Amino acid sequence: MSKKKQKEWTITKWKDWLWTKFSQYIRLRDCLKTTGSPDYGLCVTCRRKYPRGKLQAGHFVPGRTDAILFDEDCTHAQCYRCNCKLQGDWPRYYRWMQKEYGQEKIEQLIDRRDEEVEMTIEWIQEAYEYYTKRIEELYGSKILSNERKT
Repeated sequence: MSKKKQKEWTITKWKDWLWTKFSQYIRLRDCLKTTGSPDYGLCVTCRRKYPRGKLQAGHFVPGRTDAILFDEDCTHAQCYRCNCKLQGDWPRYYRWMQKEYGQEKIEQLIDRRDEEVEMTIEWIQEAYEYYTKRIEELYGSKILSNERKT
């Protein structure tokens, strides 16, 4: 993509660009965590197994404000049904978050929702590079762990 084209983007377009990479990272991270496979993962709420491409990066705290939009602790793999149709299936998500992170972390995330955060293009670009590297690392660790088993 040309630099000129990127300069014409709005901050919303930049955030969408980063969201694509962040979502890929969250879904890959959770697939590896829940099934050990980069190809399939469990929905954080219904615990059903789905191909990674059918999972979404669902937020625990609704609203997707800038303060929590790209928070890894607030975002986990969810199926379309739980994330969209059931609006996050918050009761189940809440119980899972309690077990995974504890009540104090839940309260911190909820409190952060209303924080004012200014996202800059530079921060978004750095975050994009960070998640690109994290995805590469996760794929590398999965390949290495598979080689050790054979």
